[in-house]
This record gives sequence, structure tokens and C-alpha cells, in this order.
Amino acid sequence: MALDGNETDDFIRHVSLKIVFLKISNIDTIKEEYSADIFLSARWREPALDRTNKETKKINWESYFDPKLNIQNNIGELKQTTWRELQTEAGGETYVMERRRIKGKFFEKLELQDFPFDIQDLSILITSESPPTDVELMEFNSSISHVNVDSFVDQQEWGLYDFVVGEQRLTPNEYSSVKYKRPGFIFRCCAVRRVGYFTWNIMLVIAMISSLSFAAFSVDRELPQRRLQLSFTLILTMVTFKFVASQSVPKLSYLTYLDRYILLSMSFLFLVCGWHAVIALYKSDDATAGLMDYYAFITFACLYLVGQLMFVSIVGTKFVLKKRQKERMEEEYQKKLESMPTWDRPQKRKRKHKHFMSINPFT
Repeated sequence: MALDGNETDDFIRHVSLKIVFLKISNIDTIKEEYSADIFLSARWREPALDRTNKETKKINWESYFDPKLNIQNNIGELKQTTWRELQTEAGGETYVMERRRIKGKFFEKLELQDFPFDIQDLSILITSESPPTDVELMEFNSSISHVNVDSFVDQQEWGLYDFVVGEQRLTPNEYSSVKYKRPGFIFRCCAVRRVGYFTWNIMLVIAMISSLSFAAFSVDRELPQRRLQLSFTLILTMVTFKFVASQSVPKLSYLTYLDRYILLSMSFLFLVCGWHAVIALYKSDDATAGLMDYYAFITFACLYLVGQLMFVSIVGTKFVLKKRQKERMEEEYQKKLESMPTWDRPQKRKRKHKHFMSINPFT
């Protein structure tokens, strides 16, 4: 009986795919790319070779079907080695197994709205030059794609989930004037950014700088130039940190969480600075002005604390929800893994389904 659902009819050829992420490294947020060493397997039915005794080396592969597989999201030239072999089932049905060892750089459009509290997909898009009426790309049913977590290089900056998901998609043919789609299949693994560097070196420093705005209230209200000088110094310091933080992400048309936090902190400093300028103009009643200045201090302190708590709550809640979604995907992957034959399973680690729980994103 044929495996992988590769029945062949007169109109379409089913090609089953499997990928192994052998090594992932150099995830670059600025350039939106990463490096990887992968192992790709493709399998399809070849009736013309049924019950053949030909050796693989003596087969003229140009005389037989070729799915013409390509990696769509690579950057530059790929280093790859390709070889083929025959697999014959008990009923005499023959399948061609094409294997590729590929190494190179791959483009990945990062979704950075949650930066630096983001979880990113790292994908490989495989396409065929044939139209979808001739070829259908699908995932192996008898084997499972996986990622080698132990060889992950960027462990100081990222944590890597221990699952791979696949999805069919149609891609446009950029080489043809005829508007038709090409069959494609995308494999994704998942990495979560460790936010320790951004938390302690940028966000904590910004919180400390913005909290220093309260120190200006200790200066005599009759000396507004001193208050304004301190406030302007803090604003300029915040602007400097904004430029430093912008070097960590590409030029985006939207705001990240880090951008929002910095801009809100700067807005808070602008409000405090504006208050010092306004209260200096109120000179008719010193007692009333002093009371207004006192209540302004209390108001700004409450606004600062509430803003910090709301930011932490919103970011933390969204991060936990996304993390749980990935954990559910990992659980489904583990169930699928358990259904695979024992000889075809990747090496199982202890408490594999809890692997990510040992990854602390704040380190």
C-alpha cells in the first residue's frame, strides 16, 4: 500500500515534503534575515519505474518527472547538495526520494509590533515551477519535520521552540506574464526573543530617567529656570536613548512596544516641563500656587505609577496569550509525533513538551 497519500492520477502529481532544521543562527532583526542549515526530503510516485531493477546511478532522471522544487525566500546563492534514490513498496510501486542538504541565508518578514516582547516565525518557503494543476505539494504523512534545538546558535538572544508546522500556499509566478499561481509549501519553526538586554539596559534606564522629573519639584517654585533646566536635560537624555533604541529595529512604518514606551515617557516629561513653565506665571497668590504645585506633584506621581502598571499589564497579558498559543501548537506537534513510527521519530528529549518552559525570556 502506498504511503503519504501519493496516489497518482492523470492530472496532478502529489509531492510529499519533509524538512529538518539542522542548525539555525544569526537571526538579524535589522536585515530581517537568518542563516540556516536544513535537510529537505521530497517524495513522489513514479509509475514508469515500477518493478525496475535499474540502479540509481544508471537512471537518466531527465527522462522522468521532476517537480522542479525551489527555495523561494533565500538570500543570495545557496550551498546545496542533491541526490535521489528509489523506494519500492511491497506491491511493487516505486517512489522517487529526492534529498537536499541546503545551507544559506533566508529572508523572514518579522512582525515587530510587540518588539522586544515578540515571538517570531522562521520559515522556509518551497515552491514548484509547475502549475498547481500539475503538482500539489504536501507534507509527509509517514514522517515528521523537526528542528534541532541543541544546535541553535543564538541562545543568548533567542529561545527556540521545539516544533515545526507546515502549510500549503499558492505563490505568484514572477517570471510569467500569465497570471497563474505556483504551488508552494511553507515550513515554520518559532523563536522567542529574550528581552533581558532591552529590559535592563533601555527600559529600566528610561523609567529611572522619567522618574527623575519629580526631583524638579524640590527646586523652589520661584526659580523656574532651574526647574526647566533640569526638565530639558532629562528630555534631551530621553531623545538620546530614543536614537539608541531605534538602531535595534529596522525602519518601520508602525510603532513597537519599545517605541510606545519611550514616546509615552517623553510625553510625560513634556507635561512636567510644561507645568513648571505654567506655574511660574501664577504669581498673584503664593499660598494658592504652592498648593497647586503640591497637587500637581501628587497627580503626576499617580499618573506615572498608573501608566507603568498599565503598560506592564497590557504587554504581559498579550505575551502570555501568544506564549500559550505556541504551547498549544507544540502540544499538537507532540501528539503528531507520538503517532509516527518509532524508527522515524526525532530523538526525544526529557519532558519535551515542557522544553520552552525552561526558557526564561527575561534573561
